[in-house]
Amino acid sequence: MIRPRSLRAQITLASCLLVVIVVALSGLAIAIRIDKQDRDQVDQGLEARAAKVVAESVEPATDAKSSSETTKPAEENDLLAGSESLTRLLIGTTVVEQRGESLEGGIPGADADGLSTMTIEGQKWRSLVVAAGPEPERRVQVLQSLEPVEARLADNRRLIVIVAALASALTGAGAWLLSGLLLRPLSRLRDAALSIHAGSGDQQLPTPNSPAEVAELSATLNGMLERLQRSMEATKRFTADAGHELRTPLTGLGADLETLRRNPGISADKREEMLEAMGAEHQRIVRLLDGLQSLARGDSEVLPGREAVEVSEILREAVIAARRRYPRVTFQLTPPSEPAVLECWSDGLRLAIDNLLSNAAIHGKPDGLVEASVEVTEETMVLAVADDGPGVDASLRQRVVSRFSRGPEPRGCGSGLGLSIVEQQARLLEGALSLGESDAGGLSAQITLPRGNQPSSGKS
Repeated sequence: MIRPRSLRAQITLASCLLVVIVVALSGLAIAIRIDKQDRDQVDQGLEARAAKVVAESVEPATDAKSSSETTKPAEENDLLAGSESLTRLLIGTTVVEQRGESLEGGIPGADADGLSTMTIEGQKWRSLVVAAGPEPERRVQVLQSLEPVEARLADNRRLIVIVAALASALTGAGAWLLSGLLLRPLSRLRDAALSIHAGSGDQQLPTPNSPAEVAELSATLNGMLERLQRSMEATKRFTADAGHELRTPLTGLGADLETLRRNPGISADKREEMLEAMGAEHQRIVRLLDGLQSLARGDSEVLPGREAVEVSEILREAVIAARRRYPRVTFQLTPPSEPAVLECWSDGLRLAIDNLLSNAAIHGKPDGLVEASVEVTEETMVLAVADDGPGVDASLRQRVVSRFSRGPEPRGCGSGLGLSIVEQQARLLEGALSLGESDAGGLSAQITLPRGNQPSSGKS
């Protein structure tokens, strides 16, 4: 069977089939019930008639009796007659007397008492044979034609077919019209989707109020469009930032390589100085690309699912790694007084902590102290990293969070993306980054996360 591709046609066809099945089954059940009642009435009529014939009939005439004795009143003979029926008095298999319909074909013998159905002259008859006296061979057979019952059953079947066909046609027309109205919001969604193309901006699909399924589909598609738009914007921003920020170091590298190529006799000290500078530029490019990649991934919000993590354990591992990267800096860790479990993206949280520790180590004192801590309150969880460097003036703290922005007197070879990455990851974790002054006069950076992200009790 070829199924139509149109949803509207499928709904119409399904509705028609359902109506045909329901009407046909219902009508068939009613017709069977009526037919059974008709046949029960025929059986009851046969039983009543046979009982009356047995009660009022007289013994058939014999050769010893006079002709006057064999003559019965008309009303008694009428008991043996009936419309589309036949009554016979039998002695053994011999028919003594018969009244009713005149049947040219032979009537099957009554071999056994009781009800039975037989075919006479191509028509079905219902037969009842009962004993008609003390003699065991004396019996009465009453027959009734089933032609009216069969005709009524055939009429009912035809009526079922007609009603099912009409109901299917009416249902199909109604389903076609109603499905067109119900599917109109889908048509609007399709037309709106066709109008959306690359570079079309923040276009959205219409959001109908009903039906609920179409409204949910529209909301889902709009969410998908927003994610795709953010991903495209992140890609564009990554390309623009990379092109802008990489031009200078790549130009410097190219100039140094050209100098080395044109001056093969350059002194060893000068060559070593240039190679060291080129290595530093290479490391800067790598750090810049890593930072841009992290920002692009966060901007697109293509993140893995959240999991329950122990924040203090992630902070401890990050401090151990920072000690290896900056051996001259002293890192001091203050663990929380209670378990600090949070539902979050663990890699994003680790990325933010790593950048805070690196920022503090680079911009603090060369042999200074960096303090890291986690504080758990009733409603929040605060991760803090403080250094003993010169700090950042309050009027400049908001600006240094911007991408590629560095302080007025930058130290080290940072890319200007560290605090931007921290701010982005804090936002993705539904928290916030705040900058202040540490107790040692340096910069204190705090990530405040809501404890609403904490998993339920018993979940690790």
